[in-house]
Amino acid sequence: MSFFHRLARRFMAFMSGRNGIDQLAFISLMVSLALQLIGSLTGSALLLFLSFALYGWTLFRVFSRKSYKREEENKKFMGWLFQMNTKTRQFLMRLKLRKEYKYFKCPQCGALLRLKRGEGEKDICCPKCQHRFKQKS
Repeated sequence: MSFFHRLARRFMAFMSGRNGIDQLAFISLMVSLALQLIGSLTGSALLLFLSFALYGWTLFRVFSRKSYKREEENKKFMGWLFQMNTKTRQFLMRLKLRKEYKYFKCPQCGALLRLKRGEGEKDICCPKCQHRFKQKS
């Protein structure tokens, strides 16, 4: 067996039972790399410090044996990321359709509603809370 095969086996034995790299670790690694790059280009010691702190936290997560806690952290992060992705897509769609529709919020519950432009004043019933109100389009 070659040196590299033995090294790979030792590393696999070391990593067994550890968390490893998940989505949160990968993204935090990329963010810390970007912070380090920006910090070195601008000469900001604060950004470099934040970068190294994020590297340390990422290494802690990768080598942690409490994989159930790291899975919970990753689930929360992925839920937040999915929510941000959905909100961004909805915002871009509203931006694209802003000439066809008028967007507004229900005064009762705050739900986002839309009306086709150019139809004058209409009676609206919110589908979420059944509140009735008038809205100009």
